[in-house]
Amino acid sequence: MRRRRGAFEVFSLSAIDLFASAMGAFVIMAIILMPDYQKEVRSEGDLKFLEELAGKTEAILQESELGSKDILEALLAAQTRHEQLQAEQERISAELETVNAENQARADEAPPPPPIEEDIPEPTGRNPVTFRFLGLKTDQRRILFLVDMNAFLGRHSDLVKETVVRAMDSLADGYEFGILGFQELDSGPNFMRWPPSGLATMSDSTYSQAHRFLDNMKDEFAGSSPLLAGLTEALESPADAIVLFSDGLPNPRFNDGLNANRLVRRIIQLNYAHKEIHAVTIGDYYKYRGTVEFMERLAKNNSGGFLAVSD
Repeated sequence: MRRRRGAFEVFSLSAIDLFASAMGAFVIMAIILMPDYQKEVRSEGDLKFLEELAGKTEAILQESELGSKDILEALLAAQTRHEQLQAEQERISAELETVNAENQARADEAPPPPPIEEDIPEPTGRNPVTFRFLGLKTDQRRILFLVDMNAFLGRHSDLVKETVVRAMDSLADGYEFGILGFQELDSGPNFMRWPPSGLATMSDSTYSQAHRFLDNMKDEFAGSSPLLAGLTEALESPADAIVLFSDGLPNPRFNDGLNANRLVRRIIQLNYAHKEIHAVTIGDYYKYRGTVEFMERLAKNNSGGFLAVSD
């Protein structure tokens, strides 16, 4: 007799078939969805990488800004220091040129002593001499005292004041006179005037004012000697006679690069009104032959007299 197969075997095969079909469907869906999943994973990785890169870039930019600021400040500081050093070099060069001029003049032989005042008959056809000062004579009644106020002459500031006062003592009441101090500072030519404009008429009052002005000038000697600028300013004044008080060592650097001879020629050209220019050398003139020659030539070529005064 044949034995029946039980239902259990049929059900087990069906279940296996169902599970296999389901697994196949899952595998197919996984294969289909895999590219999208990979894209999402890659996108998340790329986003994270970009965020990290942006953070690093921002940090670099901040460091670059700080570095640029530091570099700019360093450049500005270096530029300022360069300008300061350049100005200091120019000042030292000017002082060296003046010292070299003094040394060169000191090497020359001593000049003759200053001229002695003599009574000389006055030429006919001219007004009588109205101003006499240690050998200097003029018949002009409008006189400007031009005072060189450079630093090297500052060591003789008392003598400068005393000499100018003695010159003022030679002026009678009614004369017109003025005082013009000049010097070369870092800012350029500097002038000190009394009176502030024009000339003043000699009187007890104006004499006292001029005396106080000279007292204040004693502490103002500085810089170099721009003699060309000083005489140019003096020649534009209403004075008919100019008395220059100087050590006679103008620095070519502050006189258009002109040496002594060329400077005299330039002043002659500027003096087209033919005003008298008298020259008074003050200080250690006996040490500097070139100084005396320059001042003598300046006075001689401008209808003036020459005088040397020492401590």
